[in-house]
Amino acid sequence: MNNPNNECLIDWLRLIRSPRIGPVQIAELIEHLGSPEAVLSASRGRLSTIPGIRPALIKILESFRRDTPSEPIARELDRLHDLGGRMIMLGTPDYPPLLAAIHDPPPALFVLGDLRHLNTEAAIAITGTRWTTPRGQGFSRELASALTRVGIVVVSGLSRGIDAAAHLGALEADGPTVAVLATGLDVVHPREHQALQQRIAEQGCLVSEAPLGLQPISWAFPPRARILSGLTRGVVIVEAPENSGALLTARMALEQGREVFAVPGAPNDPARRGNLNLLRQGARLVERAEDILEELCWSRPAPPLPPSRLPSSGAHAPPASRCTGDAATILTLIEAGTSQEDDLARCCQLTVTALSRILLHLELSGLVQRLPGGRYVTTRPG
Repeated sequence: MNNPNNECLIDWLRLIRSPRIGPVQIAELIEHLGSPEAVLSASRGRLSTIPGIRPALIKILESFRRDTPSEPIARELDRLHDLGGRMIMLGTPDYPPLLAAIHDPPPALFVLGDLRHLNTEAAIAITGTRWTTPRGQGFSRELASALTRVGIVVVSGLSRGIDAAAHLGALEADGPTVAVLATGLDVVHPREHQALQQRIAEQGCLVSEAPLGLQPISWAFPPRARILSGLTRGVVIVEAPENSGALLTARMALEQGREVFAVPGAPNDPARRGNLNLLRQGARLVERAEDILEELCWSRPAPPLPPSRLPSSGAHAPPASRCTGDAATILTLIEAGTSQEDDLARCCQLTVTALSRILLHLELSGLVQRLPGGRYVTTRPG
C-alpha cells in the first residue's frame, strides 16, 4: 500500500494486537512514551517505569514484538484499503470526540463510510432486544425517523429487532445512520442484513474496533456496547426483557455520564421488564422524540414527512420468486389487501415474533413497505 503513514499504522496495529494489553494500558503506554513506535522499541527498564504495566505484561509485549512479523499487519491494512475503509487512531483529528472522552476508548477504529457522522455531538443511540414485538419495531423506526429529520444522527448495533428498525427509520428519513459492529467490517452479521449493511455504508457509516475477518463471537459484544453509548449523548432502550444484552449498553452509558432513556411498558409486559427497571433507577421516560430533544436542549422536530418508499437493494435483493413458505404466503396476502400485522398473524397462524422476523426480511429485501399504523403494502409491481 503506497501510503506514507503505513509504517505508523502498522505500529499501531502491532500494539493493538498485543495479547492481554487493553485500551487503558495502551493509552498509558502512549501517554508516557509518545507513540506506538516508541512503545514497541522501548527497553524493559523503560517499560517498568510506567504505572500499571506489570512485569508479566512487559514479558508478553517483548515476546509479541519479537516474534510477530509486520507482514500480516501490512496485509490487513491492504485489505482494509481494498474494502474502501479507513483506520483512525485515538488522538488524531478524525477520532470521534465523544468517544475519545470515555475511560477506555478504542485505540483505533476501522470505519467504512462518511467519517463526519462520527464527529458530531448530536447523536443518539437507539437499541433493544433482538426478540422484539411489532409494536417495539414500529416505535423504534418512527423515533429514529423523527430524530433524523431534525439532524440527529441515530446510532445502533445492526442486530435483529430494535437495532435494524432504528437504522431503517433513519434511512427512510433520508438521513445517515451509524452502525457499530462487533465483527470485522468485512463480515455481515446477521446474514439477512447484507442489503441493510450496504445501505448504511453508502448513506452513513459502519464502525468497528474488531480486526477484519472477525466472525460473531460472544466476547466481542460487550466491548461494542461502550462504543455504542460512547459515540452519543444518550441511549434509548426501546424494548429490553430482564437480562437483555441491551441493558449492558444502558449501564455503559451511565458509567460514561450519558443520558439513559427508556420506553415505558405495561407491568406485565415481559418485553419491557428491563425498561421498567431502568425507569425505577432514574432513566428518563421517552414516549416521543420531543422527550429526548427537550431533555438534551436540542431543537424541536419538524412536522412529520410523508413516508418514503424503501429503494430496492439492487443485486442483493432476492427476487420475489425466491420467496417460499410463510414469506411467500405473507407476500401474497399483502398483495391481496390483508395489510395489518394482526390480520397477517391470524391468517398465517404465526406468533407475532415469527411474523415480525419475516416482515423485516421482506422489507430489507425491498419487497414490502411498512406504513404508519402497522400496515404493509407490497413494493413490487402488482
